[in-house]
Amino acid sequence: MEKFERPQKIESGRNVEQRRLAFVEAIKNIEVGEIDTEFDEKSAKSLVSEIGVAKLLLLGETHGVKENVDIIYTLFKKFGFNKLAFEWNKELQDTAENFLQTGELDFEAIKDSSDGRITAGHFALLKKLQDEGSLKALVCFDSETPFVDWDTQNASMAKNIITNLADGTTLVVAGNLHTQVEPITFDDEKGEHHPMGENVKKQIPDVPSGKIKYLTGQFHNYGTKDFREKPKGVELPKARFYKSDDGIYSFELPEAHVAVVPNPSEVLPDGEEK
Repeated sequence: MEKFERPQKIESGRNVEQRRLAFVEAIKNIEVGEIDTEFDEKSAKSLVSEIGVAKLLLLGETHGVKENVDIIYTLFKKFGFNKLAFEWNKELQDTAENFLQTGELDFEAIKDSSDGRITAGHFALLKKLQDEGSLKALVCFDSETPFVDWDTQNASMAKNIITNLADGTTLVVAGNLHTQVEPITFDDEKGEHHPMGENVKKQIPDVPSGKIKYLTGQFHNYGTKDFREKPKGVELPKARFYKSDDGIYSFELPEAHVAVVPNPSEVLPDGEEK
């Protein structure tokens, strides 16, 4: 949730070009692959059944984790998704499609991105899925209008997703708050807010919802942030996928690592939150 308008900064063309080259090189070097995962088969069968009806899964993530794209790829392979929806501005639809068609990246369109929604891994994932013939369509569903109120933004997200549901099964990936299927509250505000997931559920009552749980590690969201520190001398468990008692599907990632973002140098002002 945006609570401040970032100040305009002047950056030399040389610095932008250096960031572009580093980002493009990262895309080339990233190897997206399936994560060795312990799937609870009863949960997996349940999700297959629910996807058959709803034609989509809402997956909540923490932005800026390198392994997010590997999790997406793992779920694509396990459950046969053929459409992918990202919490990217609708204006980036042409940028993404041009990358898929030509392999050329318009870095100018993403150069200011610092929150972890857009990473080098995402472009490596898109290329891999396309090369394998697994990607039928990509949808960028975030609102084109900047700094609208949170509820309006989430209603717009839901509308953009619903509009693009025809044909196939879609994995919808967004920040954890957006994928909630019930009203939520913010600690510093009164009243309820209505996330994208809740709006989708109004149209598709049986929509399944899931989230990624990060046991240890770090992520990038306007700077490097920490999950729980990895315990010394303790062997981390295998990745797991299961359905919780509350009906939410969970993908447990043992250790998270920082993703490569277009603008890694921008950090949040002290006391501000996203």
